[in-house]
Amino acid sequence: MTSDQAKELSDRFESLKGLRSPWTGIWDEIAKYVMPRRAPGMNGTVSSPSTADDALLFDTTAVRANMTLANGQLAWMSPLESSWFGFSARKASDEAKRWLSDATAEIQRAMATSNAYLALHEFYLDRSAFGTACLYIEPTAAGGLNFQVWPVGSFVIDEDDNGQVDTVFREFKMTVRQLVMRFGIEGVSETVRKKFQAGGKDWHEKIDIIHAIYPRLESERDPKKIDGPNKPIASVYFEKGTLHVCQVSGYDEQPFMVSRYLEWGSGLGSLYGWSPSFAATPDARQLNFIEKMGDALAEKAAFPPVLAPDELEGEIDPNANGVTYYSKDIAQTPPKEWMTAGRYDILLDRVARREKAINDAFHVDLFQMFAQLDKQMTAREVAERSSEKLIQFSPTFARLTTELFNPMLHRVFALMQRSGRLGLPPQDLQEYDIEYSSRIALALRALPTIAYQRAIERIAMVAQFNSSILDNYNFDKAERETALLEGMSIDVLRPEIEVQDIRAARAQAQQQAMEAQQAMGAADAASKLGRIPNSSPVGQMIGKALPNAA
Repeated sequence: MTSDQAKELSDRFESLKGLRSPWTGIWDEIAKYVMPRRAPGMNGTVSSPSTADDALLFDTTAVRANMTLANGQLAWMSPLESSWFGFSARKASDEAKRWLSDATAEIQRAMATSNAYLALHEFYLDRSAFGTACLYIEPTAAGGLNFQVWPVGSFVIDEDDNGQVDTVFREFKMTVRQLVMRFGIEGVSETVRKKFQAGGKDWHEKIDIIHAIYPRLESERDPKKIDGPNKPIASVYFEKGTLHVCQVSGYDEQPFMVSRYLEWGSGLGSLYGWSPSFAATPDARQLNFIEKMGDALAEKAAFPPVLAPDELEGEIDPNANGVTYYSKDIAQTPPKEWMTAGRYDILLDRVARREKAINDAFHVDLFQMFAQLDKQMTAREVAERSSEKLIQFSPTFARLTTELFNPMLHRVFALMQRSGRLGLPPQDLQEYDIEYSSRIALALRALPTIAYQRAIERIAMVAQFNSSILDNYNFDKAERETALLEGMSIDVLRPEIEVQDIRAARAQAQQQAMEAQQAMGAADAASKLGRIPNSSPVGQMIGKALPNAA
């Protein structure tokens, strides 16, 4: 890659950075009240640790609410301790299904032994705090998986014509020593090379690096080649200051996942997302002020200001058991508390309202409810208990599935398959599906079944008085769809044609049993008929009705 091409990438980065600039001020404000450790500059780097921003925080309701939301998403949507996803193929051989089942188990083990769940937790924190988060996955030298969360403010993004993020430019710093270790002495600029050769403190000087990931144009690659510079997704590292290109490579699939909590606006161009923090920050700001004033009021109540005659200047003892002496001349004007009539109870009411507003924005009640539910409850019971709150949460869950979970698991699957850890797939396996089985996924899928269950209870009562009401319902279809929505595998359900065959065989067996019973009844009647004398009145009546009976 030439320096001119690096200049084009640098110009594009600066252009995208300009599009991001209106958001940085908002993120700074949010960070103060929701995620103070990210506050300094929102550029993804912190030169030195500091508690200065925390010292200005008098209330941590928003911080705890964001943590509850992130913890809840990790525990109830992508838990480390239980299976929450699986790979399957409905139209495949039994061998292919078994291979996918083994692949699911191997991928689950690989993620559990990597830093995947630490990174996912950080991802959830960023996403619910700032509305946009970025996860990057790369293979390790030992064949494992490395997950990185790129802090908001350290990257810019761009979308394709379908509104999907297909481009990420990340700006970060590396020391001279790290650059040489990563790209080799020949891969760095002359400036960096001299600093490395000088050694000493120059080794630890930090250099600004830009990593550009974007889809290559067909004119920029040879599809017949499989080397890095010809892969469909470009990866370019270059020094920001010198525009020296350190490495040109690529990926077979997108290595990053960018998810927005919700879109800021509709249509293309709304690059960055909206989060609960946008709604909660005004309340958090006001709550912080109220708590600050409340602390001042409490201090005045505990250590009240005193109004005293000027003759007692320096003579008043405010300590416990302290004694202040004054003359009889000022007996009518002794020292007294002054300006302590503030009402703390009014502040408490305002605090409670602000706290509720913040917790509602972050769905705190939903995840507290999940924590209190019996773990033995079915998905339908969980959905029934929390249906109203689940409906409010479902839009962002849908975005997580399409923008994080699906591309993340496709990426991990591809990396492990190329590394040989999954073995060779069966030849008939052309594609696979991803099925989610976390408690929130199952509860959301079970929401439609609540109406069916309630209808069944109503139908059972009405049918006692009018059984024809049952003609309005297709119970076969309802039961099959309910089973699938509550997480039952489709392999457990018989195909509809097989059900029809079973019912036809049953109906035929019932018909044959009925005909046999009728034949037995006729034979019994005939045997009794033969024992009636023809000369008897009954015999004569039968003879007239059945002239051939004799």
